[in-house]
Amino acid sequence: DDQDQLTVVKEAIRELNIDEKTFRPNALREQISRAKSRLWTPQQIRENSSDKESDVLASVYQAYQRKLFANNSLDFDDLLMATVKLLQKDEGTLAGYQERFHHVLIDEYQDTNHAQYQLVRLLGGKHNNVFVVGDEDQSIYSFRGAEIHNILGFERDFPGTALYRLQQNYRSTQRILNAANALIRNNRERKGKILWTENGEGDKVHAFSGMDEHEEVNFILDK
Repeated sequence: DDQDQLTVVKEAIRELNIDEKTFRPNALREQISRAKSRLWTPQQIRENSSDKESDVLASVYQAYQRKLFANNSLDFDDLLMATVKLLQKDEGTLAGYQERFHHVLIDEYQDTNHAQYQLVRLLGGKHNNVFVVGDEDQSIYSFRGAEIHNILGFERDFPGTALYRLQQNYRSTQRILNAANALIRNNRERKGKILWTENGEGDKVHAFSGMDEHEEVNFILDK
């Protein structure tokens, strides 16, 4: 879990005599996680390094992996990365899983990272029966490694794809949807949609900007 990962990162930092105040353990843990979501090895980071921070990350990442291996352990990101690497190099294993899973269904596809994308391509590459549900306008997890181009490029990756836009909204009023449409249409990279509802026009939209989360929640409670 996260705490176990942090413990191992701190052990790696001490082993390498790195200053924890300059290179924070939790930040390094998150950077290692993002690197794995992109299927980057320590060697790849080092080969493409252009600064001291990248060199430190590569060294800590390498020591971290060595410690996990010594303890016969994997972290969450390894579960994806190791699976992708296995399927890429072992044609027999890949063929076996492609025959086991003729259809692949993925929800929240806009939040998938590169490792998950590669896994989808590998498993769905033979039968081409891949069904994804997602909304590029709700992609908010790029800081966790989510890749918006996974959903934007789906038709390119799987030729013959049929696209269905679900545009009727059952939760909001039309004024809220109009405001959302007006705002989100400024994004350059999107498939586009026009949200509508049978809920009626509704009240005008009011904007409130709180100084922090406490002021925000107090405003909502007052309302």
